[in-house]
Amino acid sequence: MVDRQKFACRRCGACCRTKDGIVRVSDAEIARIAAFLGMSEADFIANETELAPDRRGLVLKSRADGSCAYLSPENLCLVNPVKPDKCRTFPFEWVNPDSDSVCPALRACR
Repeated sequence: MVDRQKFACRRCGACCRTKDGIVRVSDAEIARIAAFLGMSEADFIANETELAPDRRGLVLKSRADGSCAYLSPENLCLVNPVKPDKCRTFPFEWVNPDSDSVCPALRACR
């Protein structure tokens, strides 16, 4: 995987704008994010998630342009303290085959 010493996130938000990118959320993540947003879990599920393409759980909804609904105009994560594990662990525990083409910081540290 990626060396934590070499990788320096540029806060460009490119990883949060990946078209067709999905962020699965577990029950624990749903509870954490809903509490952080001051919502009930039921409201969060109804309004902020949708069925995953493979129909095996829930994913966060994206904006019409494919970007994460929790990405601010300044490229900051609006739920950063409680963001899903998928977001928290990229690129140290996982990458996609096209991650280098998406993330300029990842390309720079290879």
